[in-house]
Amino acid sequence: MMRNRVTTSCAVRDAPPGGDERDIELLVNRFHISRRASVRRLVASSPRILDLAVTFPGALHMLAGRQPQRLRRKALDLVIGGAPLKDVAVVLELPLWLRRLPPEAFTGPISGVPNSETFARRIANHMPTSAENMSFWLDSVIFGARACDEYFALWLAQQAIFIEHGNPQRLFGLLAAYAWFSSADLARARGLIVVPWRPEMALDTAVCAAKSWLNRMRLVLQLGRGVLDDPWLKPGEARGFSFVPLLEHASILAEAHAMQNCSDQYADRLARDKCRLFSIRRRGVRVATLEIGPHPREPGVLAIAQLKARHNLPASAEAWQAAHTWMGTQQDLRRPGNGGQTDHPFDATTWTALMAPYRTHKDGAPWIPERASKESFSLIDSGIGELARRAGITSWLFT
Repeated sequence: MMRNRVTTSCAVRDAPPGGDERDIELLVNRFHISRRASVRRLVASSPRILDLAVTFPGALHMLAGRQPQRLRRKALDLVIGGAPLKDVAVVLELPLWLRRLPPEAFTGPISGVPNSETFARRIANHMPTSAENMSFWLDSVIFGARACDEYFALWLAQQAIFIEHGNPQRLFGLLAAYAWFSSADLARARGLIVVPWRPEMALDTAVCAAKSWLNRMRLVLQLGRGVLDDPWLKPGEARGFSFVPLLEHASILAEAHAMQNCSDQYADRLARDKCRLFSIRRRGVRVATLEIGPHPREPGVLAIAQLKARHNLPASAEAWQAAHTWMGTQQDLRRPGNGGQTDHPFDATTWTALMAPYRTHKDGAPWIPERASKESFSLIDSGIGELARRAGITSWLFT
């Protein structure tokens, strides 16, 4: 114990002239705890390394880590010899824009940092003003570039969501994949995106669009042809209107597109036998979408849960009358409940095909589950749901 005290005391006493011992120790303590001992030794060895702690903390953070000895020695010689910061950054393969960040921003290895001229010029306008959770901001920017591209990373950098620490892969993994697929025109998963991502998009719009995309993928994965074989009520006609059941993803996606409604977001409810959907048509033209579900007060009895026209506008009185007439022709409106425990498995082959282009371009994209299942989709859901909470998004998509 005494030996450690002597060593520390000598290091501080040998600090460069003009440096107050307390100020130096305060500066050292701003570095990550895993690097402090090494930082303390380095700043005590040369006034210029102490200066580096102020002018380019990220470079000193790297020098205090486990770098190859030859690389470390070369960078240290440049610093001690008074070389420009640019030369030191080149040796350490660090973007020079990182010099603007305080010691608190660096917590581990620094790699994959965007370094284009355009990025370096624009990122300066989006740096947080507080050191609190600066490391989360930097980790998120690096992840954004890795999981999508520099445009997405810049967009992510300017969002006001870094007030509490978090895991970038969990929070932004789906969002990054959605942004990447938004410009992948030939990918099948791109065809399931309704509102493509763009750099001008507001955060709440992007998060809701990514969640909608996830729900549409779930629809494709769980509701293939023949998976749902019981429409609960028999299709038919009443008062000149036809009632057509929507039991598989192709017909549901077509209905959502034609009616500009959210029927494509019902994968989970349909797969768990919580409801059934019908397209109401007049002379072959879609006029409304009908949701059938359990009666709110009569267990086991089916009832009209929703009936909406195009754009979710109120359906006409004629459509309502026809729906009630059609319901009245059904032989039985009772359906034994199963507690929503029906399990319709996810199509693993389709999931692999959907994500293949993204995984190929993004080193396997380990932040996206390799296997599609109820559990893996719950993990993705929880991540995008947490992001919505942090951003104060109150859309029905997250209820």
